[in-house]
Amino acid sequence: MSVTDQLVIPSRRTWLPLLACVVASIVGCEADDPGAGVLVVPYELGNMRDCESLGIVKVAAELDDEFLVEEVACESGEVRFNQVPADTYDVRLYGIDADGYRVMDSVEAGDVKLKIIGQGTTVVADPPVQLTAAPAELRLRWDFGFGTCDSASVDNFEVMAWRKDGSQLLMETHVACEMPGEGVEQYRSVPDVDRELAGDVFGEVSVQAIDRNDTLVGDSVAFFFETPGAGRPIMLTLDCTVAGCDGTGEPD
Repeated sequence: MSVTDQLVIPSRRTWLPLLACVVASIVGCEADDPGAGVLVVPYELGNMRDCESLGIVKVAAELDDEFLVEEVACESGEVRFNQVPADTYDVRLYGIDADGYRVMDSVEAGDVKLKIIGQGTTVVADPPVQLTAAPAELRLRWDFGFGTCDSASVDNFEVMAWRKDGSQLLMETHVACEMPGEGVEQYRSVPDVDRELAGDVFGEVSVQAIDRNDTLVGDSVAFFFETPGAGRPIMLTLDCTVAGCDGTGEPD
């Protein structure tokens, strides 16, 4: 079967409108779903700040983890979704800067749940969704040359993120050595579940290789860098052997 011959199965939220179109085909089916509704999501940036002062050029809104996505110029003040199937959705917003980074988001306040009634009814989020500074992102990759995690007896990496002056531990976590990398460059996104990597203070990282018996493999590697800012990534590389890992001490 060729790619073009493969059957595409619609999602849970779309199969009912599609079925209705099939049933109604004998009398014609309009492109728009008459049972859908409209969602309007007003937003605010921080403590009533304007787009220019915070460097936000666009705001993107997602329903249910990218089921529907809309993007508007920041000055619009609201995101509008047309033709939304009736259901209850989680709404999340992101403020995007001129370089394309999501430097603000609504995650801190938690996802906003909104119910779409359908039948052309417009639902407006009230109060407006508030966006605050997004944490920085830590990305880590490692290379064993012709070896592997197993051949070097490395089970995981202990990652400790610090304030730029080294005075406060912001986050401590472990990353499995076998964690798959992303894309050609093979970076791994270090989990920051509690959003502790504030981009205006985060400035040091130490990484320690550990074997499956919780024994340290070699020395800890320290990295020092300027604070990246909200929503910006810090990318670090480790070169590892059976004796442990080394790094440049600076981000890539």
